[in-house]
Amino acid sequence: MMGDRPLHCSIKNPVVLTVEDQKNAFHSGCKVIDVTFPNISVPEVGEICFKNYYTAYISVRVKFKAAPDNATDSGEIKWRTCVRKMRLMPNPHKEGGSQDYFSISKKQFSFDISNISALRIILQQPSPVWKEFRVEDLRLYRSSEMLSKPPPLPGWLTEDSANSTKHKLEGIPNLESISSSLQELWGLSEEMSVNQSKTDIGRYEVDGCYEINLLAYT
Repeated sequence: MMGDRPLHCSIKNPVVLTVEDQKNAFHSGCKVIDVTFPNISVPEVGEICFKNYYTAYISVRVKFKAAPDNATDSGEIKWRTCVRKMRLMPNPHKEGGSQDYFSISKKQFSFDISNISALRIILQQPSPVWKEFRVEDLRLYRSSEMLSKPPPLPGWLTEDSANSTKHKLEGIPNLESISSSLQELWGLSEEMSVNQSKTDIGRYEVDGCYEINLLAYT
């Protein structure tokens, strides 16, 4: 998995495409799922995960945000196909692959999916054997390159290198001072252990008598 959390996006319910005339409606065996990213300024998709349910083929189309010099009236460019008719079931008429988990990564993409305005997933099932087909647990993740980038450093670390080398943390002694202090503490502890009295000390005695207040907390 490319990330711990999937992208926050809006996934619409599948729309069945039909061909109609005045008398009959022909089921095309095709469904469309539209995905938008209302809360992401620069959406980037690096992996699409889902569980199949009797879908034979899947395609992915994207709409990019156009550059200012190529923008149309709506500020967007036309749809482009990123994944074309990827096979999910080896044979649409048989069970194989009908309920498997799938992951479409950047290796299967025709181009990088970055700075897009919408994504469209097209499901196809040409076989009349199955009454229903869909994908379940659909999740989108960012690209591995973005996840591998370290978070930006704080401002005090990104200052000019020549100046930053002169900065020192105040209040922290050097290693020699710390080592000297530890040697002194070790020497004191050794001296106390040698001169320690072997006389037992009564834990609860005060002036040779038991203190009732101390005994009450035992």
